[in-house]
Amino acid sequence: MKPTRIFIVILLLCFSTAAFSEVIDYIMATVNGEVITYSQFKQRVFEIERACEKVCSGKELENQLRDKRKSILDDLIEECLLLDEAKRENIKVDKIEIEKMVNTAKSKFKSLDDFYNALRNEGLTLETLEKEYSQNLMIKKIIQFKVNSKVRIEPYEISQYYEAHKKDFAEPEQVKIRQILVKTKGNEKTAEQAAKDILERIKGGENMEWEDLGFINTSELLPELSAAISELKVNEITDLIKTQAGYHIIRLEGRKLAKAKELSEVRDGIYRILFSGKADRIYVYLVDKLKKKADIDIKKNMAE
Repeated sequence: MKPTRIFIVILLLCFSTAAFSEVIDYIMATVNGEVITYSQFKQRVFEIERACEKVCSGKELENQLRDKRKSILDDLIEECLLLDEAKRENIKVDKIEIEKMVNTAKSKFKSLDDFYNALRNEGLTLETLEKEYSQNLMIKKIIQFKVNSKVRIEPYEISQYYEAHKKDFAEPEQVKIRQILVKTKGNEKTAEQAAKDILERIKGGENMEWEDLGFINTSELLPELSAAISELKVNEITDLIKTQAGYHIIRLEGRKLAKAKELSEVRDGIYRILFSGKADRIYVYLVDKLKKKADIDIKKNMAE
């Protein structure tokens, strides 16, 4: 179970166009008598595929989907266990919270007709959607109650982490530059001569129009540009620099040397890292304990 699942409950704010109601359904598993169906599994697969497609493609997408498909049934089982635990702890959900979620979902559509058509396409009603939102909120609250509220981060832990990972908080060297770029456009000699003329006019004191590139990490610059800039003092300009893009003239306007960020600058980020790690361990312990007490019957796992 990834740490992010502790803090994020996926809300179905948009609906797929796939008609899962048309799939021949069957039981994949039962958890304390609660049924997990193939249609639930397929819906989750579709949501994950859609999310992955937004951030990667090709071979990376295939690998991500293969890895995530393996854990889908486990995730659904864990959600059943957490929902059972929320009921046992008498966790309540306010109707206003559900209404807010429904209104957010409605706002994703151009009209109410589109919203209700999407529900019908999914084989859902407003009541079943509200029930799903209610269950998501209950799971979120039981995680807050049983996991997040148990996490304690001491100041010394933050300091220790900082000292052990100082290199991770280093600010790279940056340069503030402007450039004039004459592109070759298939005629290198003409471009080179034009760039030489511009350089002579600059040296002669003529004002030229420079492209402001702002501050850039030196590690992100083309090697040719980085090497030339390394020799400059602030407000100096380079000679012509030839790259695949064309002929560059660079003016250095500022330089920030590499340095480690102070603890005060990264304290909040370290806190989140430590919190996530501890919360994940508590979460895993909680789920393992619930699994040992539960009656789980896996009839078919599509990831096998």
